[in-house]
Amino acid sequence: MSFLRQRSSYAMFLFVILCVAYLFIPFHRVCTAVMAVDLIRDMHMDAALLGTLSSVFFFTYGLMQLPAGLLADSLGARRILPLFLGITALGSLLFGLATSTPWLIAGRGLVGVGAAVLFIGGLKIFSAWFPVDRFARMNGIFLGMGGVGIIFAAGPLAYACVHIGWRNVILASGVLALLLAAIAWKWMRDTPQDAGFEPLETAGTVPCAASPEVGAGTRLKGYMKEICSSWNFWCTALWLLGQFTLHMSFGGLWGGPYLMDVHGLTQAEAGNVLNMMGLGMLAGGPLNGWLSDAVFRARRPVMMLDAVVITGLFAGLYQFGAALPVWGLCVWFFLLSVCGVGSVCVGFAAMRDFFGAEATGTASGLLNAFPSIGMILFQPLTGMLLESQGRTATGFTPEGYEAICLLYIAFGLAGLLGAFAMRERRMF
Repeated sequence: MSFLRQRSSYAMFLFVILCVAYLFIPFHRVCTAVMAVDLIRDMHMDAALLGTLSSVFFFTYGLMQLPAGLLADSLGARRILPLFLGITALGSLLFGLATSTPWLIAGRGLVGVGAAVLFIGGLKIFSAWFPVDRFARMNGIFLGMGGVGIIFAAGPLAYACVHIGWRNVILASGVLALLLAAIAWKWMRDTPQDAGFEPLETAGTVPCAASPEVGAGTRLKGYMKEICSSWNFWCTALWLLGQFTLHMSFGGLWGGPYLMDVHGLTQAEAGNVLNMMGLGMLAGGPLNGWLSDAVFRARRPVMMLDAVVITGLFAGLYQFGAALPVWGLCVWFFLLSVCGVGSVCVGFAAMRDFFGAEATGTASGLLNAFPSIGMILFQPLTGMLLESQGRTATGFTPEGYEAICLLYIAFGLAGLLGAFAMRERRMF
């Protein structure tokens, strides 16, 4: 293709491919919720079994984060992305054709394995193809595509399930994944040099990363040692725990019950308020990336700003939450998404700054494991706090939500401390 003769055009072509591929992650995260009634009816499932089916994706996705980073740094994204897009396609086809629950679970598990590499592989490609002063913006747009995926997995998916059936929808997603795998295999390249262009300058590499005579295993050990002994890595991990965990814990689970228990909204009305998080995710990634790359030209100030805002949101909810009108709640959940999951692109950009393009995959994979750890620990603790304050006839008490707000404020302050303690030098 003639437009691929310039490095910038080639880079944007790869970016578009990866953005489309990334849509599979949020789509498959929430599609079982939209298809729940159909699955219960057609596959004779109960609620517990449906919950197990839904959780399989998260389990395999989280389990693959560190291997995904190691594979991206050792084999290169050009090799692993087509392979794991193919695994995603295989899982989708297996899910769509399944005639029993074990096959459904196997298919969904394979989708989680395949999708786990898409985000880390994308970061690896961006680190080689885009300058350091554009990396956070491209990462933010990439992450913002999650909002598009969530939107597609809501109303449009429900409409499609009614008119063509849930099986055909999932099978179509599998065919699209296969098509993207073929495109990635034919045109994706790990670096500009591999496509015949001049390389970009990269910043900050771990020891031995630039030594061509060192074997891949030794390089990966060097990456792991450098990352795990890095003060900045652990500060970023603490910050990410605060941002992502608070957003996903409240926005992804307890926000709906809160709106119904405290504000008396119906399920449909609560859903409309929660839809603002999709818009917040769509806007938050590019906004945070732009602030980091173009305004502050650093990661730490943006990370601190997001931590202050997300902590302030829960402080405001604790003090004034019951008095917020519906439009105020919409703004609140929009900002939660902008400064929660929308901010994590800056943390991953910091991984490239601290450890260089060569170790971006390993560092990002390690970092990306912390949100799963946070959710595993935080969700039961939140539930325990709610239960400790008793129940009403219809749900949890306002005092229970006030208790979890105090917990979230403390966690938000811990994240702010992590960002404050970073030792960032100006990278660009």
